[in-house]
Amino acid sequence: MRFETYSTPEGEIMIAPVGEGHFKLEPRHREFIGIMMNRIRENYPEAYKAMCETYKASADALHYYEFLIVRRFLKCNFGDYDNVLDFDNDSFKFEFVSCPMRGECKHDQIICNPKFNSNLTERELQVMKLFHCGLNEGQIADKLYISINTVLNHKKSAFRKSSSHTMAEFITYANRNNIFRDGNS
Repeated sequence: MRFETYSTPEGEIMIAPVGEGHFKLEPRHREFIGIMMNRIRENYPEAYKAMCETYKASADALHYYEFLIVRRFLKCNFGDYDNVLDFDNDSFKFEFVSCPMRGECKHDQIICNPKFNSNLTERELQVMKLFHCGLNEGQIADKLYISINTVLNHKKSAFRKSSSHTMAEFITYANRNNIFRDGNS
């Protein structure tokens, strides 16, 4: 599934699948909402949990409840109609969404600009962020007061968890999933 999404001036969420016409997101778009719910639940569990809590009063009306969750996720993370697909090859391309509550909202950096669930440990993230910044194994070992062997073990584990085989593949994975955004690791 590949699509662009954007907000109208009236606050509606529009979906523009590649090669198809645009449509306004509505509760009846069950297939689209189901796919999005799975992606959000698996890859952004903190955001998912926060939205479930926010919309729990509607939980008895499942289709509407899931619609509210997907609409909020899209509204908070994608807004512009541009030439960059917001969802392409199973990953999101987040956009900065201007929000009057930015910095004050209790869900800022949770629902808006959410943390990707990479399944990497904090130490693996710390080591890989240093690789991402251009440090080598020896520099990372010195900086973290660990052995080069430990650095290599964390790197190997991070590669396995991200299905990467090279540092270039891991950096692409990290950039695509916004793993090292401000506040992560």
